[in-house]
Amino acid sequence: MRKALHSLAAGAVLMALSACAGRSDLGYASLMSEVPATRAIVVPSPGGPSVVAVLQQQYQDGLSQEIALSTASLTSGQNAFYVSLLNNTAGNTELPNALSLPSMTPDRLQREMEERMPGVEMETSLVYVQNRFGPFGFATGRSSAGDLCLYAWQQIEPGEPAVFVPGGAVSVRLRLCDADANVDQLLRVFYGYTIAAYYRQESWNPYGDPPSPPKQLGEKDAPIYPRGLGDSRGSATIVRRRNVTERDRQVTSPVQAPRRTIDKDMIVPAVPLETAPPSGYPVVPPPPSQ
Repeated sequence: MRKALHSLAAGAVLMALSACAGRSDLGYASLMSEVPATRAIVVPSPGGPSVVAVLQQQYQDGLSQEIALSTASLTSGQNAFYVSLLNNTAGNTELPNALSLPSMTPDRLQREMEERMPGVEMETSLVYVQNRFGPFGFATGRSSAGDLCLYAWQQIEPGEPAVFVPGGAVSVRLRLCDADANVDQLLRVFYGYTIAAYYRQESWNPYGDPPSPPKQLGEKDAPIYPRGLGDSRGSATIVRRRNVTERDRQVTSPVQAPRRTIDKDMIVPAVPLETAPPSGYPVVPPPPSQ
């Protein structure tokens, strides 16, 4: 009986080991995972390209997202925002899964454009531009399919380095090609985007202190006018005149002057017919007759 019990126990152990050896979990080579579009870090302005998918990778000290946008072009590739949200700008390279934001050198930006826009000759603009988050750079180019392409980059971080309490950082890239848009329309997407995510830490503030109000706000002898009425000194006033078209002249019935009785023996000087003055100019009365 004892030998039989030992045999049964050994068989049960062997069966358990064989079952564990035969079972395996499915693994993936990529660490990216898809999240809902409502979890996108960057949101385009209303009327801009819509968010169609968001791929996210989590790190020990931050996360990165590839936010795919709706594409209306013949150029191969996907329009997208590439965003990285860093929680600690000090950076700990000893962490096994740490996020690093390398400096934006021309060589690195050129490699990014070649990877995300293969075959498109991009020319970096030397014009200084900035949006609500600060200055940014961009390059434009024309693809072989005739589409206009834009690649813009921006890194948002505190202006003064904080040694003890790092404030975090945000890195943004935009790859955008369109068949019918011009440069101004493509740039409007980068001007109007919003960062919709943040870390719930008091020390996380890559934007810095808010700007102070204008000096003339609340002061005496410093009038502030609504937009379009004048500048801060009130020296300029915009007056809009209505241009009367030929159709308006036909629709509007002319006002007839009251008739007066003229004696046949009375001599009336000949008065030339008044011609309609050009639209937008004041009416000048004719000189008195001699």
